[in-house]
Parts: sequence; C-alpha cells; structure tokens
Amino acid sequence: MMIPKERPDITAMREDCSKGKEDYQVDGQSYAFFNPNSARLANQLNFADMTLPESLFGVQDDNQSAMSWQHVRSGWLKLLKQMDYQDYLRRVRQSMKSHLLSQPGKVVNLDLLIQECIAFCVVDVMICDLTKQQRALITRHMRAQIQVLLKPETHTRLRQYPLLWYNLRAAQVIRRAIRKRRNSTERKLDLLQSVVDDYPALGMDRALDAMMTLVTAISGPPGAVASCMAAQLLQSEQWQQTLSDELKEAPDEVPALPFKQTPQLHWFIKEALRMWSVPIVFREARCPFSVGKLTVQTGDTFFNSSYFVHRNEQYWPEPHVFNPLRWQQASVQPNTFVPFGWNPRSCIGAQLGTNQLAILCQLLLNELDITLTHPSALAFENMNIPSVAGFEGTISEKQA
Repeated sequence: MMIPKERPDITAMREDCSKGKEDYQVDGQSYAFFNPNSARLANQLNFADMTLPESLFGVQDDNQSAMSWQHVRSGWLKLLKQMDYQDYLRRVRQSMKSHLLSQPGKVVNLDLLIQECIAFCVVDVMICDLTKQQRALITRHMRAQIQVLLKPETHTRLRQYPLLWYNLRAAQVIRRAIRKRRNSTERKLDLLQSVVDDYPALGMDRALDAMMTLVTAISGPPGAVASCMAAQLLQSEQWQQTLSDELKEAPDEVPALPFKQTPQLHWFIKEALRMWSVPIVFREARCPFSVGKLTVQTGDTFFNSSYFVHRNEQYWPEPHVFNPLRWQQASVQPNTFVPFGWNPRSCIGAQLGTNQLAILCQLLLNELDITLTHPSALAFENMNIPSVAGFEGTISEKQA
C-alpha cells in the first residue's frame, strides 16, 4: 500500500469519497464535486463561456475585441503539435539532461532538482529567444513557486515580498519579449508566437496574463509527478530492467507518444500519472450553474480532485498500489483517469508533459547514475503537490 503523507483534511475528504460522499456543500460559498461525472459537468458548465474580459485592468490600451480562452488554447495546441517531432524532443532531452547534471557529484535535493528540470526546460517552449539573464529571472520566479508549494509553512508574510518581486520581474521580462516579438518580422516556433499573432485582439494585459498563466501552470504539478515517478523507478530493479530492455529495442532515439514501440514504458508513466495528482483544484465560478441538487453562484468556489478519483476503489482496484501492469488490460470508466484535468480546462501540455516523463525515464536508465544518500528514507507525500521526502543523492553521467 502506498498512501502518501497527507494533510488531515485531505485524508478525511479522500476517505469520505471512497465511502460515497463525493458531491456536497462545504460551507456557505464553496462546493465539492469529487464524483468524476459531476466534476466533468461542473467544469463544462462553468467554462461554457470562456470569453476573456475586455481588459483585465480596465485599460483599453489597444483595439481589443472579444476573445475566447478557447481560441488562445487552440493556438497553443497547434504550435505544440508542430513541436512534436524527434529533433525538437531531442533538444528538450538535452535541456533536461543539462539541468540534471548541473551539480555533478554533489549531494542534492533530487526532488527539487527533478521538479525544476521538468519546469525549466519548458521555458524555451514558451519563449525561445530569451537572453541568459532574462531566462534566469523567469526560472528564479518558477523556483520560488515550486518551493512555496513544497514547503508553504516556511514562507512567512515577510518572505512574501521577495516572491512578489520575482513575479514582477518575470512579468517584466515577458512584457518586453512580447514587445520585441511584435516589432520583429521573424516568426518563432514557441507559444509566445501565437499570443503575439493574436495581440491586436488581446492587448498587452491579456497577452501578458496568458503567458504568466503558462508560467504558473508548469511550476509545480508536472515536475511533482516526474519526481515521484523517478523515485518509484529507482526503487524497482525489476522495472528498471524491463524498461531498459524495451528502450534498447525501440527504433526512435527519443521515446514519445503514442509509444507504439514502448508499451511497458507507457504503462509505467500512466500509473505514475494516476498515482501522483495534485490533491485539490480550486475553481471560481464564472457563472451560476447546477450539478445535481447543488447550485453554485457566480464567485463561489468549487473543488475538484483527480487525486481522489484515482485513489477511489469504486473506480480502481487496489488504488493505492503502484501497479503499471494494470494498464495491460485496463478497463477505465469514463472521466476516471484525468491526470490533466477535465475539459474544457484540461492541460494543453499533456502530450509534451507525458513525453518529458518518457525522456526522464530514458535518461535515468541509460545516461545518468544516481546514488541515493539514504535509500530507505524515501517517503512519498502529497500535501499541496506530490513530493518525495528524503530524496537526496548524487547524480552524474554514466561512464561509457
């Protein structure tokens, strides 16, 4: 059994869900929709109209027109599809490997290092022409976000000021990147390009908010899954051998979806995605809507949890057991495997994030040596995001 250390309130709600208490009013202005079908419906109703406000700050700084978040997301998805080829993934892998080897031979916090690795290598996917200094400002902001999620109790009110400063500096970098790209005739293959293409309708504040939303989305949850998956892999010699053998036979240099040549790698990744979701997702109601007997008003809060669904024995046999072989003949009920959330606000980077997990497995198995300082000290936690306590050691490149 692998039930991670949780906050008491998370444990109580998860156990209630497993006993059938899934949808209920938490207090006067907040609601829980933990049933998978209710969660899908709540998100569908809440985001039926995804029109962006004319101006986030009430300043009409451009000839703005109505714009839907769905339009912005579609532009990003189109560009991400263009990036999904071997040469591009090879560059992603090199970026990941470089970060993992940034402190060779030194004892490091592997949990934080892997989380940073997954987040930082996506900076170039967002904006590919940052200077070294600009990139450092973005990654410093992302590192601070990850650290707050991992250890929120260590961040006092006094420490909020540096966090706000990092946020402002990152926003300043992105604002300048938008202006620079607008003045350039050269098109780039990154997510900023789509926002710049839509700039006449978006305006600066909405364009900036869209890019900062991306920064927040990749700082934490994607890397959290990766860290837990890496710890699982390092603890299983059998799966290390199985996946290593499979990767050696694969024709592509970089494993990637749809993983036709590496099915067992796919099972391993899907099981990691099932096990290690963020415990609670908060949404603010954009409009009134009803799900079952519960009616939510504009401005109320509603909660979803793919983590509760994935750990619920109503939907998954032995839900707390890490068993990739369950995917060999898995019969998954609709809306019960949602590691990237429910539509229409599911993660646009699902395919890239899954490919990153495959690349990480390949690096750990074939190109990197990790020596854990205290292997028996590893302990899985899921407080605000999944993490691995005691995950420390050295990392270096394998010798030929």
